[in-house]
Amino acid sequence: MLTVRRFRDDDAPVLWALNALPNVGHTADPTVPLPLPPAAAPPSDFTDLADIGGTFLAAGGEFLVAEVDGHLAGMGGFWPTADGRAEVLRVRVHPATRRRGVGRALMTELERRAAEAGLRALHLDTADNQPEAMAFYTGLGYAEVGRETQPGWSWTLVYYVKPLRRRR
Repeated sequence: MLTVRRFRDDDAPVLWALNALPNVGHTADPTVPLPLPPAAAPPSDFTDLADIGGTFLAAGGEFLVAEVDGHLAGMGGFWPTADGRAEVLRVRVHPATRRRGVGRALMTELERRAAEAGLRALHLDTADNQPEAMAFYTGLGYAEVGRETQPGWSWTLVYYVKPLRRRR
């Protein structure tokens, strides 16, 4: 059974472990154990995950988790930016549950909550070395609006935007 709910503080160690799983190239892998063992510390490269409540929720954003049969299998959040928009960040789906609707359910609920909060659009980025993520966002109606490369990167960042319809 798949459920999507708001993040709770005790979710953090498992979300840190989820964040560390591979996300480049072909990434669906039903052999990766579910549940994930909790990580001992937040990832040093993603400081916003050390304090999800303070970083996302206190900023007027949202952070959601997806559970599959009671196990954390997905995450993602947004925080408001300029002009009635919000940036979507930290979208991850456990490799054993990819291609089973977890990411779609998570993104649908993030979009619903953003629209309810009065936001007009969501924007996000992914890298061109994540073709599955690029296809996923395009399939959800996100339009590519730009690309960026930097010296030393082996990838290109791809930027997307999706307008939101106000829901009643």
